[in-house]
Amino acid sequence: MKMDDIVSCPECGNDLKKGYIFSPRRICWSDSPDSILADFGSETLIGDAWLKVKKVPALRCEECSVVIFKHKENKDIN
Repeated sequence: MKMDDIVSCPECGNDLKKGYIFSPRRICWSDSPDSILADFGSETLIGDAWLKVKKVPALRCEECSVVIFKHKENKDIN
């Protein structure tokens, strides 16, 4: 499914807002809910920013705070 095909929130059904997600720090994934001291060994979804912060196309539900974005081979969601 392409991000263009997604128009409503999978959680509450409200319309999604197109935009961009970004962070000057990396965004990582963990299969465990346990807290960690360092992210060594975690899967990095979006890497650290060096000179410029990269913005990744995303969809957001302003009602229930769900955010949807592709972390590999990001394609614009125009």
